[in-house]
Amino acid sequence: MNHLTPTPSVTARRRGTVRRSARTLGAAAATLSVLLAAGACSVPADQSAGSSAEVGAEKGPKKVADLKIAYFSAGTSNAYLQAAIAAGKKKASDLGVKLDVFDGQFDAQKQFDQIQTALTSGKYNAFAVEPNDGNLVCKLLTKQAPQKGILVSVFNLPICGRATKLGEETWEPGTVTYVGGQTLDVYEKWVGQVVKDNPDGAKVALISGPDLNANTICFQQAAKAFAQHKGFEVVARQSTDYTTPKGNSAAQTILQANPDLDVIMSNFSGMSRGIVQAVNGAGRKGKVKIYDFGGDQWALDSVRRGDLQQSVMMLPAQETEEAIQALADQVSGKTVPHFINLTESSELPGTPFATAATVDEFKPEY
Repeated sequence: MNHLTPTPSVTARRRGTVRRSARTLGAAAATLSVLLAAGACSVPADQSAGSSAEVGAEKGPKKVADLKIAYFSAGTSNAYLQAAIAAGKKKASDLGVKLDVFDGQFDAQKQFDQIQTALTSGKYNAFAVEPNDGNLVCKLLTKQAPQKGILVSVFNLPICGRATKLGEETWEPGTVTYVGGQTLDVYEKWVGQVVKDNPDGAKVALISGPDLNANTICFQQAAKAFAQHKGFEVVARQSTDYTTPKGNSAAQTILQANPDLDVIMSNFSGMSRGIVQAVNGAGRKGKVKIYDFGGDQWALDSVRRGDLQQSVMMLPAQETEEAIQALADQVSGKTVPHFINLTESSELPGTPFATAATVDEFKPEY
């Protein structure tokens, strides 16, 4: 959306349809189409006229030492976020660059205001962003930031309506890169594992993070596949703030309302702690299988104990390091991938799915 001019091929096609006798009208129509394109929220990467190598090139920092990074965290309230922030600070120190951290408090409007203030302050020439609502901050990050020569690296959660896109399509033109390991295909494989583990079907409950969070969107989208399998039914959905108390409260309510529940899926280990407490406290360990997404130390230990059926690994430290390194590489003139896929990380044994049979092959980052 940061490119206001149609590509040459599109322009040629438009001109080919304009009658000579109506050139003035055709020119006006072409101008209108450009303005409409400028107002759109998102432009697919394959339709963009530019590349990440061009973002902020004229006005941005000229060498790594010049980087002044604003790090916009979704929040600071859990171990995942704290591990990410610590890794970001260390990476900035190793690079010898300035980095300030902003706590989004899982509040989309608060984070929007923080980014807008940083844009107008003139204090920063690079952003590393973990968005609470990728649509709300789309224009700020892909249009206004590049216009000011500010490089933008996005991680964990895609922006501009790309939450359910795959591969390079998770990257939005106007930014340097997107770093993530919680794309829709991973959630789809997670749902597929539940189906495989329960061949006779199951009554399933979904406990997720905030509604506008891209990972919640992917989770809910992937869970639609249950309807395609005989015997599977999603009987409850509950969004939370990712915390253990809210996970516990949601699980207690769901367990009481569904005495025949078979499966609970939780897309963050912080919530899963509370869910395990609720399930075990209700005397239903082994009767209700818990599938976790997070892969922290507690989660892997819980897989070993049998409290969790499995856990999907997340890499908060590497995720943040990659996002900040991408900014440095951009300034250095190196080629930066549009999408850095954490599920292919060398830190993982070829898969992000840790089960009882494979759990000892994984090393948690938090």
